[in-house]
Amino acid sequence: MVEKKSFTNQDVPSVTDTEYKHCNFSHTSVIWEGPECRGHRLFPGDDTPRTFIECNLINCEPPPGSTLIDCNTTLLEPEVLINESDDIIIDGEAISIGHYKRVVHGKWTSAGYDLLPTPREKLFDKEM
Repeated sequence: MVEKKSFTNQDVPSVTDTEYKHCNFSHTSVIWEGPECRGHRLFPGDDTPRTFIECNLINCEPPPGSTLIDCNTTLLEPEVLINESDDIIIDGEAISIGHYKRVVHGKWTSAGYDLLPTPREKLFDKEM
């Protein structure tokens, strides 16, 4: 079993182990195919089912037949969409504050993608 490893934003090569616990496979953004999005395929070209336990699989697509236990499989865009900005004055200096939101497109399930009909904005407002 592979535990507590980070494979963030990497194309993970095939590894002989088939169990991963507390690992991070997340990718920064989804892959767009026309009007629909999908996650980055883990272990490209290798359809060996694997078990993922409490892993971060944001914007990922595990191999077919894989078992996911308490994993985060959200498909989302990073915090780059500005929905508004405010100009404030601090100590006599004008400062522009931008607000960002993440957009959730759905999630990956063992049955495939469960995409929302339209992207749902998450309220992860963040100052610029």
